[in-house]
Amino acid sequence: MNEQIILNPISDLIKNCIVKTTGKLKIAVPFINAFAKKIIDEEITQNIQDKRLVTKFDERNINTFDLPTLEFLLDCGFKICYNNKIHLKLYITDNNTFVTSSNLTNGGFENNIELTVNVDSQNFENCEQIFENLWSESKMNKVTKDLINQNRDKYEVLKKRKKFEKLEVTEVNENFNVGRLNIQLLIDKIFNSKEDHSWVLERTYAANKRRNEIKKLIKANKFDKTLYYSPKGHPKRRDNLYFNFVYGIESKLAGTGLRETQFKDSFEHQDFKKVIDFLIPESIGLEPWNLNDKKYLFNFCNGLFDFKIPQYKEAIPIRLASYFYPDYFLPIFKLNHLQKVCDALGIETNAKTKGERFYAYNLFLKDRMKDIPFDNYIKSGMIYQLLYSVELYKRIESGEDFESIRLSYNKQWIKNYIDKGKSILESINAIEAQFTTKPELKTPIQK
Repeated sequence: MNEQIILNPISDLIKNCIVKTTGKLKIAVPFINAFAKKIIDEEITQNIQDKRLVTKFDERNINTFDLPTLEFLLDCGFKICYNNKIHLKLYITDNNTFVTSSNLTNGGFENNIELTVNVDSQNFENCEQIFENLWSESKMNKVTKDLINQNRDKYEVLKKRKKFEKLEVTEVNENFNVGRLNIQLLIDKIFNSKEDHSWVLERTYAANKRRNEIKKLIKANKFDKTLYYSPKGHPKRRDNLYFNFVYGIESKLAGTGLRETQFKDSFEHQDFKKVIDFLIPESIGLEPWNLNDKKYLFNFCNGLFDFKIPQYKEAIPIRLASYFYPDYFLPIFKLNHLQKVCDALGIETNAKTKGERFYAYNLFLKDRMKDIPFDNYIKSGMIYQLLYSVELYKRIESGEDFESIRLSYNKQWIKNYIDKGKSILESINAIEAQFTTKPELKTPIQK
């Protein structure tokens, strides 16, 4: 047979050669994904005596770590070994041998500009010897069902990362235009407050110690549901995230307002382990998130909300993100609250989904508050103060009476922000001091 040079697509060519072979099917290729099922299936390959694959098994790229496809090929009777050094692409059947640039993917076989050589018969033996040498070098690295099961958690995290990898990162800009209110003066007044934050700092120290203890347990041990929720009467009732968020030190710093059943339904769900694996990939042997990189931060924010768990809607994913990554996410658990503050500060963004909005608001506020020498627990109080000060200003400008405005809020922590907002707005002459000034109040953090 004479040598042939072929351009893509090569799907029909390779598949037809596999259909006609009965003795051997030997493949060496680094990247492989579900597209392989279009070229190889159990019916086509059931009568082939020698079916072997050498590929990569590298968790840094899901195309070298596609566990469902590898499991499918095992079910088709393939023997599989891995070698993470390979870059060649070689396909050998009874009557044809292909040396190519094409991975066993849709891009490799159809969409990419690739070059394939159907080698002449004189080179059959050389190519087969190359494969056998590679197989001999790799034979101790067997891909088995047990190995696949041991790595399934990693695959689930990588798959979720891959899902959002190609999305364009949301743009976040500033459009500083908020009407007659001198918003910069208001910001300076709130952010440069001489208020005593020692009571928050003391609690933050204790909260950080507890957070680090929990993260250490998560990284060191297998998934343990009691670390997240335990019912009444359980010996670990007070020693988990739920209790800490609702009754413990975290509740004093940033309460969620959620009921026990909401935490219970999320934390006891069969898929909650996938949430923890995603949040803390080190717990399953993956590299930690690099949230200083905007692409990774965007990927994290989108994946955070991509779990179909009852009650796991908005507050709980945000609470978990702010807990495990307090330097990157504010402990404010409603997106509309974050949006209102960002709108007041002049955000300009094309964010639409929950993940995109969470990314945009936190990135924007982190940049706007980067010069404030406090952590995000204190900054969240400043943000709420800004939110309700602007809201108060707008309502007074529309003609509403202050006392009526104040009474319209049912929660005391909001009334406290409204009271202080009135004092701040009067101090910068945004509104007239026509009401009796309330005593100076400690900035509330409880939500």
